[in-house]
Amino acid sequence: MNENNKPSAELLRTSLHSWHNANGGRLIDFGGWDMPLQYGTGILKEHLATRRYGGLFDVSHMARFRIHGKDTVPFLQHVLTNNAESLDSWQAQYTLIPNENGGLLDDAYLYHPGEEYFLVVNASNREKDWNHFQEQAKAFDLQLEDETEEVAMIAFQGPLSGRILAEVKRDG
Repeated sequence: MNENNKPSAELLRTSLHSWHNANGGRLIDFGGWDMPLQYGTGILKEHLATRRYGGLFDVSHMARFRIHGKDTVPFLQHVLTNNAESLDSWQAQYTLIPNENGGLLDDAYLYHPGEEYFLVVNASNREKDWNHFQEQAKAFDLQLEDETEEVAMIAFQGPLSGRILAEVKRDG
């Protein structure tokens, strides 16, 4: 059982789940995923360390949709508010997903690693967003794949994160 009294077997697990367990992560149900809320040092110390230096987070619970094929850019121009065509390879942008009436369905990040695109949406909206994109994709020549459970994702945040990553790269 996790902290929310839901059997952990019913929850999805990221590829880092065993690491979280082995290192004292206090696991909770977060959008249907067994995710760490905090570790032994406490949430305040973790927050302050991230704000002052940098913090590494398992964000694999966020939904990841891979989009590729001939009509990828026209599709993205149709389903997002930002100009996907303006993204160079290895760039990303924050964007919104409007519904058919111009209201807001969700927000997302669009990543462009090379020839394909990845849309990262909120875990709690995975099914709703997926269904929306599936319906919209019918008019386009492209492949849309939900790779949420196949592709892990980590985030490194904080004012010194770039410097810390440069040191890791240099040393290792």
